[in-house]
Amino acid sequence: MTEKAKRVLLVDDEEKLLHSIAQRMKVIGFQPFTATNGMAAIDIAMKNFIDLAIVDLQMPDMDGLVTITKLKEIHPALKTVLLTGHGNQKVKQATESLNTLYFEKEEMGDFWRFIRKLNNDGNVVVIRPASATPAVAPSGAAAANEIKIHPPRHFTQAKYEKASTANQTDHPLEYRHLRIIGETSSMQELRKTIGRLAPLDCTVMFSGENGTGKELAARVIHARSGHRHQRFLAIDCGDLGNAQFFHQLIGYGKGDLCEAIQSQRGIFSVDQVGTLFFNRVEEMPVSIQSQLLKTIDTIDRSRAAAGQTGSADIRILVATETDLAQHVETNRFDGVLYDRLIFFNLFIPPLRDRKDDIPPLCSYLLRKFSDDFKKPVESIAPEVIDMFSAYHFPGNVRELAHLIERAVIIADGRTIHLKHLPGRFLEEASSSRSAEPGDFLTLAELENRYIIEVLEAAGGNKSRTAGALGISRAALWRKLKHIKAEQSGG
Repeated sequence: MTEKAKRVLLVDDEEKLLHSIAQRMKVIGFQPFTATNGMAAIDIAMKNFIDLAIVDLQMPDMDGLVTITKLKEIHPALKTVLLTGHGNQKVKQATESLNTLYFEKEEMGDFWRFIRKLNNDGNVVVIRPASATPAVAPSGAAAANEIKIHPPRHFTQAKYEKASTANQTDHPLEYRHLRIIGETSSMQELRKTIGRLAPLDCTVMFSGENGTGKELAARVIHARSGHRHQRFLAIDCGDLGNAQFFHQLIGYGKGDLCEAIQSQRGIFSVDQVGTLFFNRVEEMPVSIQSQLLKTIDTIDRSRAAAGQTGSADIRILVATETDLAQHVETNRFDGVLYDRLIFFNLFIPPLRDRKDDIPPLCSYLLRKFSDDFKKPVESIAPEVIDMFSAYHFPGNVRELAHLIERAVIIADGRTIHLKHLPGRFLEEASSSRSAEPGDFLTLAELENRYIIEVLEAAGGNKSRTAGALGISRAALWRKLKHIKAEQSGG
């Protein structure tokens, strides 16, 4: 087994089939991990980097779709395949929404052909052992050793045929769970503004701290727009400096982002992207900022031309955690692009500024995770709600969600109590409640402490830490370097 062998997580409660697939994976050059249930799979994914997960649909406690959803929360870019002996149209639609390939167990010959070679129509780039990697990627194609999975064309076409005849007010099933929770005036106004902007196809920027829900708000806009039957594609701008990633995005041919969208190269050729979301746009390389500006101009011209809808008809949404104006002043961000993006700027307030939203958020998250894990947890003890309401939440809604998800998993009854919360959180929350105003940490100190806490919880694994924090590895590296410098007094 080479160090470059792709790591595959196999999840199936049928141990004989699991062993059989694992053995064949080893023979053709992969490094398999095996799990007989969803929780075991999550534990493996938390401790290891995984290139691909192959998951059975029917499993006790947590089915394959929920398992895949949880695995993608740990590794957002994870490629996944669902195996089932109980296929139906709803399952196929669900796998589409998760960007997951679908095989029935009675068709394992097709499954192995998918694993071994390129699909004839070019819509599926298959997995190849590390030994098959060419030195240079061919023009117009991804590197042969790259795992890149997209739904077969007949799935995509069926979706669009259905969309063309459906009531245009209907939303695809995968978006009906999207909700922006909160009854404070700021959140009510945010929902109203999103409702007004969603159908307009204009570019929108979301600003706010890490974990406040900027991507969720972007997905809600997509779900309520004319692009809702197409794909929502989220791109972390911290990764755009990686030449290999950028080439995979636009295709290996000559050209830039705008030309790739117009000519449907790269990922745009198979995914039918309707909304392109650039997260942490402040980290976008300067050279690509000019390409994004060119893309926005091209899209606007295409829409302005009466009766014309071309391949460039993609909606652009962006998000930032910083004051972009300062980046413009220091020439780290293009001023013209900034003026285009700031026109509709939706600020999402931190959770500490809307404490009244914590109880409804807790109720929503409790129902969600209880359903996901099929556990009869029905309530949260009042003292837990009180502690949440008094806490400063440097990780915002994402941190609250992680706390409740963990509590639901380990809960031994129908109610979440203080004993189900992490000890470190209880210490931090208790100290913050008893502190005098002058004793509070600065936001920068809170962020540093939270980053170190998540890094330790992840066992030092920077990929998992970046995923939990919702930032790129490059951004995490910069923050850790800054923390180390402060601690050393440099």
